[in-house]
Amino acid sequence: MACPEARRTPRIPAHGAVGAALIIAGEALILIRIRPLSDYYFPLTWAGFILVLDAALKRYTGRSLWCDARRLFAAMFCISIGFWWLFELLNQAVHNWTYIGAQQYSSVGYVALASLDFSFVLPAVWTAAFAVLAFVPGRPAHSAMREAVPLSVLRLSVVAGLACVLLAVIQPGYAFGLIWLCVFLLLDPLNYWLGRPSMLMLLWTRQWQLPISFALGTLLCGVFWEGWNYWAMPKWVYSIPHVGFWHIFEMPLLGWTGYLPFGLELFAMTNFVLPSLGIGEVTKNLTLIAADTAAQPANSPLRTAEVQA
Repeated sequence: MACPEARRTPRIPAHGAVGAALIIAGEALILIRIRPLSDYYFPLTWAGFILVLDAALKRYTGRSLWCDARRLFAAMFCISIGFWWLFELLNQAVHNWTYIGAQQYSSVGYVALASLDFSFVLPAVWTAAFAVLAFVPGRPAHSAMREAVPLSVLRLSVVAGLACVLLAVIQPGYAFGLIWLCVFLLLDPLNYWLGRPSMLMLLWTRQWQLPISFALGTLLCGVFWEGWNYWAMPKWVYSIPHVGFWHIFEMPLLGWTGYLPFGLELFAMTNFVLPSLGIGEVTKNLTLIAADTAAQPANSPLRTAEVQA
């Protein structure tokens, strides 16, 4: 399934067909519900989702994670596990979701299966964000690529992030939604200070394209997460105070808004962790993919905001 060099291809790359087959296989497992075999629908459907979108990106934009940043692509699966376990820890404070149908597993078996499933969250969001990015109009970047964000704004973001964590712990009945914002508020200012890609910088300079793409890309993933989950077993269900009404699949209507800042959190977490693991050069390649996907000019912040290894 080798990809041609970084340019548009006349047809969908082969890994797109593999992805489609994996989605069909995963959906078949959901329907037959023969356990424990059907418990493995999640890695099949989400591997398929990622490969199909990635192949479409290669076909229509000439760039993709699988073809042009495979080391990054592999690293995303690994760090995604830790990312979602962090949110499982935050959920211990707010108790907004629980898993049913997993009681048959031992503690070790549950952690192993859950970690396998969690590994697909981050690659799915980044691939979906790139897909959305290809359709979101954007304006040319400022000539000053990294226009200064006031120190007061950065400090306020960190303080607000700490407050979000504290409020979610001491007042989970009212502040539960803050877990979908706190990590972004804490890490994105650090990314800016370290010279890494920063959503705060883009928002401050009114460059909306990438923030919108990550917010909507994560919401797109949410549609598939919730849709497949609704018919599956094991599955997750929600218990959200005050807004637990008008469900779309298992998710209350207002709960869907949590997907929007979640995308910004994953962007900040990725750009904080990958360079810290010595994968800065790959993150540089990622900015090039994003820039080409969005058809940005050569001086785009996404093309030039390179992470130092």
